[in-house]
Formats: sequence, structure tokens, C-alpha cells
Amino acid sequence: MRNSSVAAAIFAVVFSTQLLNSILAAAPSPAAPELPNPGAEFIRSSCNSTLYPKRCYKTLSPFAPEIGSDPKKLAKKALSVTLKVTQSASKLMRRMSRIPGAPAAMADCVEEVEDAVEELGKSIDEMVGAPTQGPEFCRMIGDVQTWLSAAETDDDTCMDGFEEGPAGSSAATVKRNVKKLVEKHVGRIARFTSTALALVNLYAASSSGVPSC
Repeated sequence: MRNSSVAAAIFAVVFSTQLLNSILAAAPSPAAPELPNPGAEFIRSSCNSTLYPKRCYKTLSPFAPEIGSDPKKLAKKALSVTLKVTQSASKLMRRMSRIPGAPAAMADCVEEVEDAVEELGKSIDEMVGAPTQGPEFCRMIGDVQTWLSAAETDDDTCMDGFEEGPAGSSAATVKRNVKKLVEKHVGRIARFTSTALALVNLYAASSSGVPSC
């Protein structure tokens, strides 16, 4: 009787141990605390100075390891992304201008967007190797601000010449559809350009030792 009681006790202990081990194994491990990402937080904070903070952060946060907490790198990356978006839209505009029945204004729009591509390219080139203080820094910032503002004007001018034909006509349908596509892509360029300009302005304001330009 004593032996059977001991065996039962041992079985109970073994069973309880196995059950506890299986429960512990099945239990989810506590999540490791997320380490702060200074680059991502810097980008989030900087993007709050733009008109489109959410879009700005979504676009630029993947480059956080490259950007770190450097406002110049952030501004240059914003310019680079904007240039790619504008180049892509420029190619699309050229294709759309060849659509039969496309508005005559498409030719002007193609030219305006190509001008924006050139101005964005000059802005990026100007920032490469530019000094971080002094009169030359202020001149560089002034040039970039001028070119980005001109690019924004190009985007606005692109839409000025669009007119639709008589309602219900096939020509009007083509023109309306083309106009909608142009508005979509020009609006996207404008948002990216606005964001790049805001981050360039932030870089200018945050550069240490630089008097107001």
C-alpha cells in the first residue's frame, strides 16, 4: 500500500512537472522592448514642419539608417525622391501628349514638368559639396529655394491651359480623362516639392553657426 502511494505521488509530481513545462513552452515569450530609432524620430520630428507630415514620414523613414539625424542628408534625400517622382511623371506626360485628342495644353504641360526636372536636378547638384556655413552656404540655400519655388510654379502652370470641349462629345471625354490623370500626377509632384522645400528651409535654419540667410 505504501509503495503504491509513493508511486502515485511520484507520478503526480512528474505529471505536474511535464504539464508545467508544456504550459511554459506554449506561453508567448515577453516581447523584447523596441529600441529607439533616433533616425526615424528625427525624420518624424522634421516632417512635422511640412504641410504633409504623414506622407513625408512614410516616404523618408525607410532611409532612416542612411539619414541618421543629419538635416542636410534629409533635405538631399527629399530632393532625390522628388526628382524621381517628377522624372516618372514627365515620361508619363510625354506619352499622354501623343494620345489622339489629347488637349493642346499637354505640350505646355510636358515642357513645364521637364523644367521642374531640370530645377530639381540643379538643386541636388548645388547641395553636393556645398559649404555648411558662411556666405556661400547662404547663396546655395537661396539658389535651391529659388529653383524649388520655380518648380512649384511650373506644376501650377501645367494645369492652366486645360479646357474641356462640349459636354458629351468624345473629344471632351478624352480631354477630361487626360486632365484627371495630369491633375493626379501634378498634384503628387507639388506635394513632394513642397515637402522638399520645407526640409531645405529646416536645414538652413538648423545649421549651426550660420547667420540668417
